[in-house]
Amino acid sequence: MKKIKLTAILLTVLMLMLAGCGSTAPKNTVTSAFDYDTSEIAKPEIDLSNAEGVLKDVLDKGVLVVATAPDNPPYEYVADDGKTLSGSELFLAKYIADILGVELQIETMDFGAVLTAVDTGKADLAMAGFGWKKDRAENFELSIGYHSSTAGSSCHCLMVRTEDLEKYDSFDDFDGQMVAAQAGSLHQMYVEDQMPNAVLELVSGFDQAILNLSTKKVEALATSCSVARQYAEQSGGTLSKSPLEFDLSMYGAYEGTVVGAKKGETSIIDVMNQILTFVNENAIYDGMYQQALDETGMIDGEE
Repeated sequence: MKKIKLTAILLTVLMLMLAGCGSTAPKNTVTSAFDYDTSEIAKPEIDLSNAEGVLKDVLDKGVLVVATAPDNPPYEYVADDGKTLSGSELFLAKYIADILGVELQIETMDFGAVLTAVDTGKADLAMAGFGWKKDRAENFELSIGYHSSTAGSSCHCLMVRTEDLEKYDSFDDFDGQMVAAQAGSLHQMYVEDQMPNAVLELVSGFDQAILNLSTKKVEALATSCSVARQYAEQSGGTLSKSPLEFDLSMYGAYEGTVVGAKKGETSIIDVMNQILTFVNENAIYDGMYQQALDETGMIDGEE
């Protein structure tokens, strides 16, 4: 697979700046039979004999439909051929489907529509970098958290303009300042929880967030450390990863990313928790995350 070029995304941002147009978030498409070889990856023994609801439907039809928003490399993204889906979360989705003994179908859409897709029955699971939030847990079934033990996937931070690096030494320095995050994302939650006096600017697409930061409409953008480092490298020195990183320990079992399902669908979430417990205990997501990094050409770890 070709490596995705974040330079192209930055060029898109430049074009948006020149044209004055909005975000280019992905529109609804369907890609079926997502392919990723999990044959060499250890798998847990899961008892599916008492499957109910959506889980039973998945097993009966032999297809697991997962909704996602592929604008968040290396977790889920469209390669530079414009049609091939990839990313560590999609690798994990294929791993889950293989444990269930079914095919995987990925349905892509705007980020804000992903959870709605499971609520309306358009998809069985939602996987798009979701973090646990109280209001989200009240309206959907959420799994335990998963993440790579490597720095990038369990590290989330602020990205700022390089000229402002020394201006902000703590989260408190952003009191009253505008900080961008993708609506409904982990980063929205982190800003709300750990920067309560900042003015949160929610955006639907990451390209719009980069545009807002570059044009000084916001003072910072909350994102993963690996994404921040990559954009910094590709920005020609105009953007930088801030040393300020969010504390994830406060989220306990929900640290990291969670899988979503329709409220009341506890059978499928119970199975997800069994699978994800095995994944976390055996550092299985590490390999998926590293492969996605290699494919995108993104960098990880401290500079």
